[in-house]
Amino acid sequence: MSTAADIRADARARTRDAMLDAAHEVAVAGGWGAVRMGAVATRVGVSRQTLHAEFGTKEALGQALVLRTTERFLSGVTDALEAHPGRLAAAVEAAVVFTLEGTASDPLLQTVLTSARSTGDETLLPLLTSRSEPVLMRSSEVVGGWVRAHHPELDEALVDEVVDSVVRLVVSHSVLPVDPPRTVGRRLGRLCERALGLAPGA
Repeated sequence: MSTAADIRADARARTRDAMLDAAHEVAVAGGWGAVRMGAVATRVGVSRQTLHAEFGTKEALGQALVLRTTERFLSGVTDALEAHPGRLAAAVEAAVVFTLEGTASDPLLQTVLTSARSTGDETLLPLLTSRSEPVLMRSSEVVGGWVRAHHPELDEALVDEVVDSVVRLVVSHSVLPVDPPRTVGRRLGRLCERALGLAPGA
C-alpha cells in the first residue's frame, strides 16, 4: 500500500515530466531560445516558482531535458547490445548505428544541432560537447557494463578507457556526421575489438 510519501514522490515525478514535456515542445517548435521559464510553467499549470524550485535555472532545465533524452536512447542501446551476446564488434556496431540514426531523427537533438548551425544559438550544444560529462558517464556505464558482463576476462581499466574513447567518438559523429551510421558502427566495432585484444568475432 502506498504511503503519503510515495504519493507525493509520484506526483512530483509526474509534474517534473510534464515540465520537461512542455520545454521539449516549445524547444522543438521554436528553438531553445524560445523557451521561457514562465511560459513553460504556464503551459504545465504550475507557478514559475515551482518550476525554479525543481530545476533552478533554464540551463539546468535544458540539461535535464538532454539527460532524459539520453536515458531513453540508452534503453535502445542496451537492446542493440543484447541482440549480439558475446560478439563485441557486432554489438558495438549495432549500438552505434542505433545511436546515430536515432540522433539524426530525434526532434530535440536536431533542434539543438540545427539551431547552433543556422542561428548561432549554442545554448544547449555544450551539453553534447564541452559539458557533456553526464551524458558520457551514463553512456559509458551502460556500454562498459555490457562489455564487462560478456567479457569478464578483460582488464577493467582497459575496458573503461576503450569504452570512454568510443563513446566520445560516437558523440562527435552525432554532432558532426560525415559517414553513414553503418560505416561508423563497423569501424568503431572493429576498433573496440582490436583495442581490447579480442579475436575477430569474439
